[in-house]
Amino acid sequence: MTTLHTLSYDDTHFHSFSFEGFPIHLKEYSKGRTDIPLVFIGGAFQNINQVEKLSTALAKESWVIVIDTPGNGDTGVLPHTFSFEFICRAIHFGLKRLGVDVINLLGCSYGSIIAMRYAQMYLGVEKLILASAMEKLPDDLVYEFNLLLFQLEWNRMEEFATGFTGLMTNPSLRETNKLCRITASKLENALLNATPGIKEQFRHNTLRILRDGKTDLSLMPDVDATVFTGEHDHFVPVAANQRVADSFKRGRFIAVPDADHMIHVEKFRTMIDIVIGAVQADQNAQEATPVKEAA
Repeated sequence: MTTLHTLSYDDTHFHSFSFEGFPIHLKEYSKGRTDIPLVFIGGAFQNINQVEKLSTALAKESWVIVIDTPGNGDTGVLPHTFSFEFICRAIHFGLKRLGVDVINLLGCSYGSIIAMRYAQMYLGVEKLILASAMEKLPDDLVYEFNLLLFQLEWNRMEEFATGFTGLMTNPSLRETNKLCRITASKLENALLNATPGIKEQFRHNTLRILRDGKTDLSLMPDVDATVFTGEHDHFVPVAANQRVADSFKRGRFIAVPDADHMIHVEKFRTMIDIVIGAVQADQNAQEATPVKEAA
């Protein structure tokens, strides 16, 4: 477990570590702007570079640490036999190397699984913020994910791109919302032109969800939790997000109007306001607890 390198660019710092042979990348913004950093784990296609706009906007109000977990971004492929708990241990290792003991934690979609597991494994999460929180895959999505894997295996990329875009963006909303249509078009084009590495990451990350994607909500810790998604999200619907929020003693749910699963694009400013509002709410109400392994 060694540090590979750290690079600094003005107000940002990029760190690359090796955890049990797998790389993990972290990028810091506005270090010291707040006492507690906001740790950001994006979705399956949200690597550090792709969430730069979101990260810099959040960094105007908070110290931010964005993470490419093993198996995402430029970290290469993490075989699906490695669990979400392994990913959490890698994150914990990386944060410890940065000297970070207390965090606010933001997880989006695929990253919400990791964020919930991390909060179950470690103390020291002050605020937990989940966008499109994935508790488990319903049977219809199990079928759809297996179909997408089949299409990838047989290089049926047009069907794969159309199918995945149809899950991530709501076809009904696309009919009335121009930004949603543009978002869907860009996503579909990106999928059609996905590199072999991206395809392999998708395959293993999808298999990981199918194998290990169910989170026991009865084990959620007593942390301040905010869960939100677009009211038209049909990939992780409102009812599923509400169920996650209800599993916390101090949980709240926000349904964002005129948005679906791609809320970070369709309602960018709203997402920033929700996340910063969640971080800043009652920020002096409790003393911070250092991050350590939960019993």
